[in-house]
Amino acid sequence: MSPEGLPNSPEADAGVVLLAAGGSARMGGDKMLLELRGRPVLQYSLETFQRSNRVSAIVIVASDANRNAINDLVANADYDKVSAVVAGGARRQDSTANGVDQLMSQHGSGIKFILVHDGARPFVDEAMIERGLMAAAQHGAAVPALPVSDTIKSVKGDGTVEQTLDRSRLRAIQTPQVFQVDVFAPALRPTQEVTDDASFVELVGGSVGLFDGNSGNIKLTTPDDIERAEFILARRNPGESGAMNRWGTGFDGHALVSGGPLRLGGVNIEHHRHLEGHSDGDVLLHAIASAVLGAVGLGDLGSNFPSDDPAFAGIDSRELLERVVSMADNTGWEVSYLDATIIAQQPKLSPYVNRINNSIAEMLSIPVDSINIKVTSTDHVGAIGTGEGMAAQAVATLSSK
Repeated sequence: MSPEGLPNSPEADAGVVLLAAGGSARMGGDKMLLELRGRPVLQYSLETFQRSNRVSAIVIVASDANRNAINDLVANADYDKVSAVVAGGARRQDSTANGVDQLMSQHGSGIKFILVHDGARPFVDEAMIERGLMAAAQHGAAVPALPVSDTIKSVKGDGTVEQTLDRSRLRAIQTPQVFQVDVFAPALRPTQEVTDDASFVELVGGSVGLFDGNSGNIKLTTPDDIERAEFILARRNPGESGAMNRWGTGFDGHALVSGGPLRLGGVNIEHHRHLEGHSDGDVLLHAIASAVLGAVGLGDLGSNFPSDDPAFAGIDSRELLERVVSMADNTGWEVSYLDATIIAQQPKLSPYVNRINNSIAEMLSIPVDSINIKVTSTDHVGAIGTGEGMAAQAVATLSSK
């Protein structure tokens, strides 16, 4: 069975024309190559068609500007169904025709259905593919449709309302649009310009059926759509999206003993006392390391780096933190933000905060503006307030890779 319980044919009888040749003028950059969670937009729909057991071949239609990059994307991944990356045309309909011509010249005898999909819609799913193929088998051509919820008015040339349209008879149309080859091929090159591929069939008098679209199958047109796409990823794939975060807390404290320098955040600070410890006593880095370990469920600092192990005697705490970051990376997590507080009565640490931020950013391999180190005191209360010790606490945010 296919997704959502739809019956599934074992026959791979469909070819896909994946359109990626648009100008992306309103996006301000090539939207096919813009990244969503570290992956190009085009890759999401490409992987869906690659997985479908109804799809036997894919032709990507690219622009002159992105063709090399798309070729590299295909070459560097296991997209064995992609048989060609061809150049687009001056208009959408020309790009579609180029893709169909290539698809049929390479695979014509085995193709019964053609799906034309806009690569700017990254969230097509296999259930939509199945619904489209079933509808095209019945009607010859079919498009995914959503009911229109807003009131729609047609307007006159002077900007005033001409009439209010009956929205019960209106539908918003998406892709993939699905066609039987013998219906689509004869209609490929209309003389007038059209905005979607089903219009080819409509212009020659053919019938176009509808199947259920998906409200999440959005088209990325403007920068605001990227934020919406990130939200959809978070909702659909919480284990793979940027919204899948974990948080860990860490705390450490050490006594201050005679002799400098003081070591905090991997930075040497001029002071007549230093932090006592089995390692270099860097309470800030220890708190951060503990927070990272907690976020990924890897125990605590002491269990991973025992204080009675001579291998860690006097070790630079930067090395400890780098090992912890590597451990998190091996489990599929990376630090994305850090907030930490140093609790000390003396010395005055505010002049060193920028250096500490930069030091930690380098260790964590994140931008310095993703780190926030604060300094506070106990107003002379307790052992820290009398200068006998120092502590630090940290909250680390980790994101799944």
